[in-house]
Amino acid sequence: MGVIANERLCKQPAEQRKFSIEFNNLLNTSETVSSISSVSSEKIDGTTTDLTITTTAIETSSSSGKNSLITFWVSGGTTGNTYKIEAVVVTSDSATLEGDGILFVTDR
Repeated sequence: MGVIANERLCKQPAEQRKFSIEFNNLLNTSETVSSISSVSSEKIDGTTTDLTITTTAIETSSSSGKNSLITFWVSGGTTGNTYKIEAVVVTSDSATLEGDGILFVTDR
């Protein structure tokens, strides 16, 4: 699942799922994402997170056809908690960009 706009993503506490953030709308025409500085999370109330984020990668976006998509795996979390996931990347034009997403953990 990917975040392109303000979108609320969901997962169950026992799941390990792959999510993505698309940066194309922040990039110039020929600009790409060249590195990932960090992908982190915090509870929406600002307290310590119990999510685990692993295996970050830059991928070619199917919508833009260029390296503008970052992916990562998320596990853990507590039912009923909402988390902010923040990704910081560096582009081929040496810009530093930040993308955010909201993740709700629910036991459906």
